[in-house]
Amino acid sequence: MIQLYSSWKEAPEVPIGWIPAKQPGALHKVKIHNSALYKELRRLLAGNWSKVYRYGVDGTEVHYFEHESGHVALVKHKIRK
Repeated sequence: MIQLYSSWKEAPEVPIGWIPAKQPGALHKVKIHNSALYKELRRLLAGNWSKVYRYGVDGTEVHYFEHESGHVALVKHKIRK
């Protein structure tokens, strides 16, 4: 089951105190290419979804799927290599 959050900040996968970078290029939004996943997200909440990559000041990343309303799903915290 996919969990829906009001914001990426509410997701338990994001460490407490994690700070997003502010410089240009620290946030990327891309089209979702996995059609099965896109359909599943639209069943959860109808409308447009995009994949978001947000980079932190500590060199880590938060990845998630964002609905046009601002709601997010499938949040992951990753260490950049």
